[in-house]
Amino acid sequence: MYLADIAVKCPACGVKFNSRQVPVLMDYGIRNSELRQDLQGHGPQYESYGVCTCPGCGRADWVVRFPATREQAVLNQPNMTAHLQYRAAALYAERNGNDFYEIGMFYLHAAWCADDNRADTQAREYRRLAAEAFRKSLLDVSCPLDRRVQIEYLIGELLRRAGDLAQSQAHLKQSIPRLSGKFAYMARKLMRLAEVGNVDPIQFESEGG
Repeated sequence: MYLADIAVKCPACGVKFNSRQVPVLMDYGIRNSELRQDLQGHGPQYESYGVCTCPGCGRADWVVRFPATREQAVLNQPNMTAHLQYRAAALYAERNGNDFYEIGMFYLHAAWCADDNRADTQAREYRRLAAEAFRKSLLDVSCPLDRRVQIEYLIGELLRRAGDLAQSQAHLKQSIPRLSGKFAYMARKLMRLAEVGNVDPIQFESEGG
C-alpha cells in the first residue's frame, strides 16, 4: 500500500497539519457479507486511513473533509487508533445534527477497524450503533435512494455479527421481499447462519456465483 504525507487544513479551527493518506484505492471487486472489500492478501485494509483527527481542536472526520493545503505544516495528525477516531467522528456528527446515514457509516468503519485491532467488544457495540443509525436513516430518508436495498440487508448482517441473532433473523425475514436477488440470496444464507449461532463473516456471493 502506498501512503503519502499530505498537508491539510482543519475546516473547524484552521490548524494546518500533516495527514497520512492512501492516494490511490484499488478495488478488487471482492466483498464480505458486510460489504467490506476483501483485499485477498494484497495488503492491509484501507479504512484506517479514511479518517483523520485535527491535533488542534480534536475534530475527527473523513480525511477528505480536511482540504489539502500548500502551506507548510509543522504538526502531524495524532497517532490514534482508527476505530476510536471513527467513534469520535460519529459522536461529532451526532452532536452537530448530521444525518443518520453518515453516522451509520462512521460506526460501520469503526467496527471494521476494531476487527483489525481484535477489539471484539468494541466491534460488536459499533455494529449495534451502526445498525440503529442505518435503521433511522431509512425512516428519515437520509439514506441515498440507490443504497436503500444495501442498507436494509446490511442492518440484518450487522445485527448478526453483533450477536443479536433473533433480531437479525427477524429483520432479514421482514426485509427479503424488498431486497434485490443477490441481497435476498445472501439474506437467506445469513438467516441460516444466525439460526445455528454463527456470527462470523462470509464472502458475499450471488446465487449461482
